[in-house]
Amino acid sequence: MSLFTKLRSSKKSSKKEQAPSEIGIPFSVKHNIHVKINQSTGCMEGLPEPWLRLLQQANISSSEQSQNPTAVLQALKYYVHSIKKKPGEVKFITTTKTVDEESREIEDSITAADGHLATPVNISLPDLVEKESVQDKEVNDELDKVVKELETLETAEVPSQTTVLRRKPERKKLSDEEVMKNLKTIVSSGDPQKKYSLVKKIGSGASGMVYTATEVESGQKVAIKMMDIDQQPQKELIITEIKVMQQNKHPNLVNFVESYLVGDALWVVMEYLEGGPLTDVVTEVLMSEGHIAAVCRETLRAVHFLHSRGIIHRDIKSDNVLLGMDGTVKVTDFGFCAQIAPEEKRQTVVGTPYWMAPEVVTRKQYGNKIDVWSLGIMVIEMIEGEPPYLNETPLKALYLIATNGKPRIRNGERLSPDLRDFLDRCLEVDVDKRASAEELLKHPFLLKADSLSRLTPLIKAARVILKK
Repeated sequence: MSLFTKLRSSKKSSKKEQAPSEIGIPFSVKHNIHVKINQSTGCMEGLPEPWLRLLQQANISSSEQSQNPTAVLQALKYYVHSIKKKPGEVKFITTTKTVDEESREIEDSITAADGHLATPVNISLPDLVEKESVQDKEVNDELDKVVKELETLETAEVPSQTTVLRRKPERKKLSDEEVMKNLKTIVSSGDPQKKYSLVKKIGSGASGMVYTATEVESGQKVAIKMMDIDQQPQKELIITEIKVMQQNKHPNLVNFVESYLVGDALWVVMEYLEGGPLTDVVTEVLMSEGHIAAVCRETLRAVHFLHSRGIIHRDIKSDNVLLGMDGTVKVTDFGFCAQIAPEEKRQTVVGTPYWMAPEVVTRKQYGNKIDVWSLGIMVIEMIEGEPPYLNETPLKALYLIATNGKPRIRNGERLSPDLRDFLDRCLEVDVDKRASAEELLKHPFLLKADSLSRLTPLIKAARVILKK
């Protein structure tokens, strides 16, 4: 029996009913939410009950709540927004334009702690007594300002306990038929089942499966991601995504090869790197500064290329840097890039907050320098074997990033002055002072880079240890 699988699901009816999730915010609402710090316990009071439970589960103590209430609220808001995202959804390419859209999403989201859209009916949060003053008036004022943005609804004051709802303005969307028609004009023609021979499945998820395969004619190994188009919530973006991937190729990116339509499935063919993710190396073997400099140089070349094309990666970490057995270093997992790393504790419901820049967590306007911060955290991975706060819950990690800014580096005094300065340039909280990828490519630390072939013994050793 052939290994090839056609991913099909039942056809959706052409006429869709209006779903509650398509209805916008209530027309006449009150935001009667008052948050205060209890002077005797130090805990926050007045938050929605599910949020209070999240704080307890995240081990954010009463003293931490009292010391930095703004950071607590910022972390909560980002976390609550993030957990509603389906882990199987394809991550689309991010540009500076889409950053603004996400910021508005976070501000406008009306999300319950279990990740479902909260219905405005029968939600009633009683007014609390007037807020007590806290010792630091500036902190209290800032707390009040952030609280006004809380995504919590009060039922509207209308007869019969119902809520008047306003519809969202509808966006122009392509129909499923239009999406498929457009896809057929940009994917490759022919039958991929004749061109490629599948070897084995190396990953699966809600959006599809990933296989290693061999091109029959050349014998070249590739990775193929098979996605059920019907399961993608933003089908029309797939067209833009494929075009962008076709136009952005670089020696340090895991490049898009081609794509095919097979029934209702989209097959995306990508480069395959047999050495696996950098994570295997950083967690199992010690890396010298020469090794670290080599990985940083290659990664920065990819990041600078993306930034020059107006693309922000937003998920730079060791899991998304793949290695060839010859020491090749390539960045993956932007857009449709096949993610072939195994599931680990690093893959959490909220994504990967441990590498996030402070300005992302605190919802300030941000740009491509968030990738430079994440690179700095990846350098700490290569030094210490893991990112800061990895053993904390995702919510606690978000709080610590918002509170601490630059993380403490263990035994930092053992690092060379060049590496310390490189890290300082990456992990600068002030975005204006943080180096760009282009500037870092000229940093003296990169002059220490070993040849890429020196990475091969590390890759082989990690594979032996992990029995790969």
